[in-house]
Amino acid sequence: MNSARVASTPESGVTLVETLVALFVIALMATAGAVMTGQALRGARAVETRGAEASRMAIALGMISADLAAYSGRTSQDAALTEPATAFAGHAPRFDGRLMLFVRNGWENPEAQARSDLQRVEYLVKDGALIRRSWAAPDPGPETRVAEETLLSGLASVEARFGRGDVWRSEWLVSGSQGGPPPQKVELTFTFAADDTLTARYLIGAGT
Repeated sequence: MNSARVASTPESGVTLVETLVALFVIALMATAGAVMTGQALRGARAVETRGAEASRMAIALGMISADLAAYSGRTSQDAALTEPATAFAGHAPRFDGRLMLFVRNGWENPEAQARSDLQRVEYLVKDGALIRRSWAAPDPGPETRVAEETLLSGLASVEARFGRGDVWRSEWLVSGSQGGPPPQKVELTFTFAADDTLTARYLIGAGT
């Protein structure tokens, strides 16, 4: 009885070496994809952070502009009566961090409260932050409500100068004992920790 003979042929499929090479290529592609994804996420976070910083800066500069545009020229007395009544005080800043002090008008009153539309406003620099203080009256008393808001943080320094015509000074005071016109404009230079610098100029009142 004749037995059937089967010819020997190479096994179909892939070898172990080919499998390992394929796995290695897949691992490389996965690693590259993870790196690219991580870079994209970091880039998105950086853009988001920059966007938030730009938004805070725009709000702060807008608030300064609105306050200075509403300058009233009225004198203001502090609650403790430790300083003379002041119509405008501008510093570069002062030893205690004060940058500006004045009275603004046009303070909105949507709830029709029994109060003036005048508001005492102070800007100061403290611990690398630009702070706005406001009192609910031009001549606040011991019980007058005061609000404090941090507009900017991460500041390395803030410089200010005040001008009228072609004259610029690092300090400009207008009080009952020191008459004279107020400045027409102010220039503020903000330097951040990363050495980014921004200079902004504003008109005070009508600039006249």
